[in-house]
Amino acid sequence: MFLLLGMVMIELQKYGSLGCLEGERAGLMKLKDAFHNPAWSNVLFSWGGGEEKDCCKWKRVVCDIATKRVSRLSLGQARYFSNLWFLDAYLFLPFQEVQSLILADDALAGFKGVLNLSKLEVLDLRSYTFTEIPSLDVRQSLRSLNLGNNDLSNSYRFKELTYLTKLEMLHLGSNALMEIPASIWALTSLKALSLRNNGLNGVFPLRG
Repeated sequence: MFLLLGMVMIELQKYGSLGCLEGERAGLMKLKDAFHNPAWSNVLFSWGGGEEKDCCKWKRVVCDIATKRVSRLSLGQARYFSNLWFLDAYLFLPFQEVQSLILADDALAGFKGVLNLSKLEVLDLRSYTFTEIPSLDVRQSLRSLNLGNNDLSNSYRFKELTYLTKLEMLHLGSNALMEIPASIWALTSLKALSLRNNGLNGVFPLRG
């Protein structure tokens, strides 16, 4: 009986008696610090404060019901009206079960390092100042990528796309594109492509 109780206590320590994993809770607190902007009322301010310690119940965080692992992070506009900055991609390493990551409208100029999330399916990087696609080690999982309203005007900067073999939806609207990037034709799983509000001319060649 005591042995069984001890095993239960070990499991609680491993997975966190606060509902979410302690390692992921600590990781979220590091993200909170990274997104801190004195000039903007941070939407992540409530993380870790008050009586709610279960990070699965924090705003903009969704956890898997069974495993309590973080499965979705919605960090859009978490650092709005900020000077351009670079986000350390390695801050996301604790969240290897994340399937959806929203980082729209965060004044990012890019990432430091490679974004490595093996189960990521949805990535939203709208409204940045990216001049090239950041390094993404998500090639075996990513299904939807939103790069709308960036500065990806030169089609030669799209080489990173060729590695996203599972990609089904790609948003490239409002990037001042003058031609369709050749890399797009390597996306054999692509089902939906948005190119609105660009400077494209001529006939769109349909893939047979």
